[in-house]
Amino acid sequence: MTFRNHLTLALAVLVAAITPHARAALDEGTYDRVVASQPHIGDIVFTRIGGPIFTRVAETTCSWTSHVGIIVDFRDGDWIVAESAVPFVRKTALRRFLDRSEDQQFSIKRLKPEPDDAAKREMLGFADSQMGRLYSLGFNLESRSTFCSKFVHDVVLAGTHQSIGETETFEHLLHRNPGAPLWFWRTWFLGFIPWSRTTITPASELSSPLLAPVVQNNV
Repeated sequence: MTFRNHLTLALAVLVAAITPHARAALDEGTYDRVVASQPHIGDIVFTRIGGPIFTRVAETTCSWTSHVGIIVDFRDGDWIVAESAVPFVRKTALRRFLDRSEDQQFSIKRLKPEPDDAAKREMLGFADSQMGRLYSLGFNLESRSTFCSKFVHDVVLAGTHQSIGETETFEHLLHRNPGAPLWFWRTWFLGFIPWSRTTITPASELSSPLLAPVVQNNV
């Protein structure tokens, strides 16, 4: 990792640590609906994370969602979500994963057709191989590090050979939305937006025709 990436990562961790996130813990009735929907291993979970960077991700992509993870296990009475988060890939209980979402917004979606057991084993094996991998704050699809939507895309691809979401350049992404906060991205990238860099967003995965809704709230 370059000095520039180290510096950006350090600043992002600091910002995440000192910035309050306006959110409310998931109420029992809403989580009861999640349980009743019977989530499966391989289901994809979309949420809305606050803070300066992830709020801009949602704003730029004209979507409510700014974060995504994938269910990889059921343990101690709750499902387990694998996610690429600052500063590295980790596993989080589904209840806690949903608790972090602003305004209790979330959507759980299922691949169609649902992956068979062999495909799920491939997905879980790949997810486990990524644990501890650093977060890419440059949102670079070609980077050795990863970020939430790249991580989920790669997990699904490893098991099903299907590509969810849209691969696009920053130029396409930012110019597609006339209201995109270019000033923020110029600042984020230290004055130079990498226009030709390819990326993938939670919003494009949310709208993928390869996914069917399981349960959602406030979206």
